[in-house]
Amino acid sequence: MPLRREIFVYAHLLAVLLTVSKVVYAKQDASEWSFSPIVGIHAPNLQQLNEGVFRAPFSGRADLLLIGDAPTQGTFQFKNPLPSIDYGPLAGVEFQWKMSDEVWFLIGGSSWEGSSEASASGVLPIQGVLSRASNNRRGKLSYNEFFMGWRHNVIRRPEKLNLYYRFSLREIFDIDYREDWAFLFVDGPVESFRKNLVVLSQATGVLLLQLDFGAELYLRKWLSVGFESGYAYGLRDFTLRDSSVKRDFLDTDNLFVDVPIRPNPQTQNLEYNSENGSGYNPLSLSFNGWKALVRVNIYY
Repeated sequence: MPLRREIFVYAHLLAVLLTVSKVVYAKQDASEWSFSPIVGIHAPNLQQLNEGVFRAPFSGRADLLLIGDAPTQGTFQFKNPLPSIDYGPLAGVEFQWKMSDEVWFLIGGSSWEGSSEASASGVLPIQGVLSRASNNRRGKLSYNEFFMGWRHNVIRRPEKLNLYYRFSLREIFDIDYREDWAFLFVDGPVESFRKNLVVLSQATGVLLLQLDFGAELYLRKWLSVGFESGYAYGLRDFTLRDSSVKRDFLDTDNLFVDVPIRPNPQTQNLEYNSENGSGYNPLSLSFNGWKALVRVNIYY
């Protein structure tokens, strides 16, 4: 589900829960559970993605038809580097269960997405002719996660203020990467035609430990707002697999493309072409990085 749609759904769910919780809380003396919609940002360390994959060129070999000469084969490079993904939006939900006044058990899930886009113009050989083309390139990385852990209230002022820390174990079970190269030719034999290259890749089963520090301010007995900052640390780096490459360049285009990213022929792990097109490098990623979150806690 796209992140904007998730936030839209959470907002409507929040409105319903606020109404229900106000009624439920009035009928009891103390809360045993809480529900929390969460929004924020995650700034993972994506060094190889930003400095490797995003700088990989669209390169290869092509047959050129020169006037008065026989066809000759040459190399080409079309560069359109992407800006770095430094952070991305995160949205999720969480349930907490009171074990004591100081300790709460927590369980929940969230989704994160980061994207980057760039446009460039240049020359690309196609059907033997050097043709001018514009290019739109887009890369998107996303994940879903499930987590559980506990919260410990360090400073507690009932129905006024809580200062706390949290520790959680997180399982990232759905990591998706997609990259699109969309070419529009403005002259030559394929003038006004579009040619596309799409790379899809996935990964799963990444474990992270996360430590957060936060403050909770009560607006009502049953309603509070929380602010948190934390750091997620992965138990290991991961690589993207289960990749596919889709392209609509034809054999008659006489274009032999070294795609910017591809599955390794032996390991099937995703790898990226060097910035100068000299060869492919293995890709290793992690989601280690800082998070900043805002939550609405509804007690019942």
